[in-house]
Amino acid sequence: MHTAAQSLLSAILALLPSPHLRDSLKALLFLLLQGHGKARPQHSQTKSPSALSRFLNSYPWPTRALIRLARQEAEKTLHLARRRRGPKPRLLVVLDLVTLEKQGTFPLLPLSFFHGKWGLHLVVLYLVYGDLRVPWVYRLWRGKGEKSLSLLALRLLAALPPWMRKAFRIRVVADAAFGTLCFLTGVQGMGLEAVVGMRRDRRTREGQRLLNLRRQGSKVYLRGLAFPVWVSWYRYPLPKGKWEWRYVVATFPASGRTVLLWGRRRFSIEHFFKAMKSEFSLGQFGQRTPLGVHRFLVLCFLAYLLAHWVRMEQEGEGLTWREAARESLRLLLPGLVAQAALGELHALGLWHPPPDEVRGKAGLCRLCKRCKF
Repeated sequence: MHTAAQSLLSAILALLPSPHLRDSLKALLFLLLQGHGKARPQHSQTKSPSALSRFLNSYPWPTRALIRLARQEAEKTLHLARRRRGPKPRLLVVLDLVTLEKQGTFPLLPLSFFHGKWGLHLVVLYLVYGDLRVPWVYRLWRGKGEKSLSLLALRLLAALPPWMRKAFRIRVVADAAFGTLCFLTGVQGMGLEAVVGMRRDRRTREGQRLLNLRRQGSKVYLRGLAFPVWVSWYRYPLPKGKWEWRYVVATFPASGRTVLLWGRRRFSIEHFFKAMKSEFSLGQFGQRTPLGVHRFLVLCFLAYLLAHWVRMEQEGEGLTWREAARESLRLLLPGLVAQAALGELHALGLWHPPPDEVRGKAGLCRLCKRCKF
């Protein structure tokens, strides 16, 4: 996995047409991989905030090619991890919506309300195979009145590469936001299996509501659905010691226990969102253009992918996400790590470099950005 991370970073740096752009990309990855979850251009110790802002919002560099390279490397790791003998292995595809809450005025961004949260709403498709986790693609949902979540999710599923369906048995897991007849019918039409959350007041053909069922794993026909589903439910904890019943349906024959087992695996993406927000700065963008926000989000996902591969290599050491991010820095960007360390020593007065090597604009030191020579 170290080789995969190093190979991907080298290929991405080779895409950029100038040393200035390569340095800017390294500076942003250095911020994102520090693991504090609050990466901002003004925190950079190696590039000015204005240079990083131009890199995200103005300079022409191939963002789509960067995404393709990351997917190609992810495909290689999936192929290496895939079981060669026995039945075709199962790949879990998790769909979920995450809201990046924002405050302030962003006239060029499609911010909207959803469940009382104001911000950008991303539909993320996330792959899980064994210990391997890959954020594959995301799309922006523009809120009520626009394309429905179900249609957007079906488009993401339809865009999965053909080799993935040939190599794996794909099972789709999603929460109740995707529990619509349109989504279930679309997934069934693609030949995929699904385990999806469902509202408890959804009715069967006989007019019975799901909350009135008495047997776990019951086979029922939902009103408006041409094929049967198998239903189960569980107690979901709420704040202040409360709880509620939540319902899950499967589009394949399964016992109640099996339905719940696969339904719970949806929460793997919740752990992913938590790590992305707390360690990899997802949602901390300050850019006001769609291009700048898109590039920042892509780099957040890239930082997670690099740290995840390093973390898998050292799983025996039980690294946290922050420790994995710091280890990725040492492995992938050792020059910037050394430069940051020297800057701290210089700021503390414990080390003094030759003046001509560190003098920047207005005579300010490039290392600590405070003293003059």
